[in-house]
Amino acid sequence: MSTARLFHSVHGPDGAPVVVLLHPLATHSALWQPQLPAWSTRFRVVCVDLPGHGRSPVLPEVTTLSQYAAEVRRVLDALGVDRAALVGLSLGGMVAQAFALDWPGRTQALVLAHTSARTEPAVCDLWSTRLQQAADEGMAAQVPAILGRWFPPAFAASAPMTLQWVAAQILSTPFAGYAAAVGAIQRLDHLDRLHRIAAPTLVVAGELDAAAPPALAWSMAERLPRATLVTLPGSGHIGNVQQALAFTETVGAFLVQSPDSPASP
Repeated sequence: MSTARLFHSVHGPDGAPVVVLLHPLATHSALWQPQLPAWSTRFRVVCVDLPGHGRSPVLPEVTTLSQYAAEVRRVLDALGVDRAALVGLSLGGMVAQAFALDWPGRTQALVLAHTSARTEPAVCDLWSTRLQQAADEGMAAQVPAILGRWFPPAFAASAPMTLQWVAAQILSTPFAGYAAAVGAIQRLDHLDRLHRIAAPTLVVAGELDAAAPPALAWSMAERLPRATLVTLPGSGHIGNVQQALAFTETVGAFLVQSPDSPASP
């Protein structure tokens, strides 16, 4: 049996359909805490810390999204899981796309939330600037800008403790893990291959998402053969936190009702 190199935790009943949760850049699997109580009653939920995030080590040889996806596959191999649904948010959604493209037979269903399928040159340049700032000033210098991109001002003002919780995750991310993930994001180019993904897919956009605007979700959904597009009203980039109930119920209903899901009624 394969040995997993990524930290992961498993929640929910043995034998239930498996759902893998993949988090955004500079966070870790604890970001899924709002969803776990509900989803773990119906699914066997596998929370994964991506390389260089949370309790997973930095893996210097892992530099591409396909290689990140291969590490997720190693987790499933170690757990003896043949097929799973993958729920990815932001960076996690990019890794989920790579997984579905590389191992279609192991992809039960797909949720791509607040993410994109191609990084344009101008955005690559922005990432280079952010990375240089992090190298020069440390991860603490990234926190205000990241929170500003992720959460609309009104929500940020109303939820200071929630933002402090997310900020702590950003601060705990080692620069090497952050830099490797940024490099993988800069090389993201799945858009013209999305038509190959046959799994039922839910694309989730945030109405006020400044980091992955709804237009990016629409461009993905129109290329995916079995896509459903949902926009969360008033939501920024981290919809599973800002709109926790809507996100939990919308994504949960899709996972249960997906035509290929063994959890379907």
